[in-house]
Amino acid sequence: MKLATKLVGTLGSGALLLASAITPAGAATITNTYPETPLTNPTLPVVHVAHGSDTLKANILNPRPVCNAWEDKRTAIYKVTDSFLPVGTISTTNQTASPIPLTQTLSKTQTISIKVNGSQTETTSVNGGGSGTQGGGTGTAGIAYSLAKTIGGEASYSLSWQVGQTVGPYQVPAGYTGEATYGFRTITMTGTQQYCKLDGTWSTPAAYVAFVPIKNEVRVKLYNNPADSAK
Repeated sequence: MKLATKLVGTLGSGALLLASAITPAGAATITNTYPETPLTNPTLPVVHVAHGSDTLKANILNPRPVCNAWEDKRTAIYKVTDSFLPVGTISTTNQTASPIPLTQTLSKTQTISIKVNGSQTETTSVNGGGSGTQGGGTGTAGIAYSLAKTIGGEASYSLSWQVGQTVGPYQVPAGYTGEATYGFRTITMTGTQQYCKLDGTWSTPAAYVAFVPIKNEVRVKLYNNPADSAK
C-alpha cells in the first residue's frame, strides 16, 4: 500500500512538471502582415536587389548574413497589368461616296507621369524603398523605370499629347463611321519591397505599386452598324 501511494505521488509530480514545461508563462504573440502573392506565373516574379557593396560584410549579429544592413534593398514584382488609358476620341461618319480622312488637331494638353506607391515623381535615382514602405525610404522612380524596361521593353518617366499635335489622318470608307481614341499605354506593377535589417536579414515585405507610362497610343475602329460601336 505504501509503495502504491509513493508511485502515484511520483507520477503526479511528473505530470505537473510536464504541464509546466509545455505552457509558456505570458508568451507574447508576434504577428507579421504583408501582401499575399498570387499564383506562380512562369515569367514572374521579377526580382531586383540593389546592393550597396560588392560583397557581404561581416555582421556581429549574424554570422551568415544574406544582405548588408541598411544598404541593400529588394524589390519583387508578382503581377503586371498592361492597360490603355484613353484621354480623348475623335470620330466622323462618312456619308459621301468616297473615302475621307479622320483627323484632328488637339486643343488641349494631356500628360501622365510615373508613380510609385501613389506618389508622382520623375526623379531617376535608385528607389529607396518607396513611400510608405518600411525603413523610412523615399519614393523615387529609378527601380520602377528599370523594371518596366525589363518587363515592357519601353518605359518613360512622363508622356503627353500636346496642343497642336495632330491625330490621324485615318481613311474612313464610304458609309462607315470612324473613331480614333488617343491615350497612353501603361503598365502597373504590383509587388513588395524589403530593406536589409541590422542583423543582415530581409525585413517583412511591404506593399509596392508602380504605375509606368510606356507610349502614346491611338486605337482606331470602323463600323457601319451603330450596334458595333461598342465593340
